[in-house]
Amino acid sequence: MVNYVVTDYIEKSLQEIGFDPRSARGEKEGQWTINYKNSTVWIDLFNYPQNPEKYYFQVMSPLCRMVDRQKEEFAIDLLEINYLLYGCWICKKDDWIYILHLREADNLQKSEIDNTIERVAVYSAEYWGKLSFKYKDAWDKKE
Repeated sequence: MVNYVVTDYIEKSLQEIGFDPRSARGEKEGQWTINYKNSTVWIDLFNYPQNPEKYYFQVMSPLCRMVDRQKEEFAIDLLEINYLLYGCWICKKDDWIYILHLREADNLQKSEIDNTIERVAVYSAEYWGKLSFKYKDAWDKKE
C-alpha cells in the first residue's frame, strides 16, 4: 500500500511551487516529473517487493552525460561541487551524472519534501550551466 501521507505532502509541495501535481504524475503510482529551467526532476516514492512496508523518498535530476575527454578534471570538479551541496549529492549511474536525494520515507515532513525538491532542481539547473560551459568541447558529438 502506497504511503498516502507522503504522497499528499509531495502533491501539495508541487502545487505550492507552481506545478499541477496531476499532470506531473508518472505512469506508476508514486512517481512525478517536473521541469525546472533546463532540468528534469524525477520524484519517486517507492518500496522494494522484499520489504513492502518500508518506503523510500527519492528526488533525482540528470545533470549531464559523463564527458568523453578531460575525465580527471571533470571528476575533480564533480567532487568539489558535491562538497558544496546540501541535503543531496552527485552520483554516476551508467554514462550519466545525477543530482540525487534518497532517504527512508519514515517521519518525512512536508518541509523536507519542499526543500529537497527545490534543492535538486536548483542545483541541477545551476551546475549544468557551469559544467556545460566549462566542458563544452569535452563531449563527443552523438549521432
